Amino acid sequence: MSGGSFDIDAPRWDLTTFTGRLKHFFNITDFTTALLPDSRLDEAKALKITYLHGPLQVMLVGVFLVFMVPAACSLFPQNCSMAVSKLEPELRDSIRGRYGESVQHVYFNKGL
Repeated sequence: MSGGSFDIDAPRWDLTTFTGRLKHFFNITDFTTALLPDSRLDEAKALKITYLHGPLQVMLVGVFLVFMVPAACSLFPQNCSMAVSKLEPELRDSIRGRYGESVQHVYFNKGL
């Protein structure tokens, strides 16, 4: 990867070559799981679901979210700005038709 701009839709490596596909494969897979001994796999089988796992997980996730959603909303900024030129065409045309070129950025609340 170069130090230039980053495009999330573009692959990191050239997928038309074998080495690019191999790098991509090793980047998205964890080959160490194939090397686990049978004893570790048997331990995972022992974690069978009982009748209390469902309600317990729902309760724990609920308690976690009750505290973490307000914490996340207070820690991370909820207001953002975006250039009008990067908006969807219909919205961009509506703003340009109403305010002309005087509005360069729009501000919005990300919300939850």
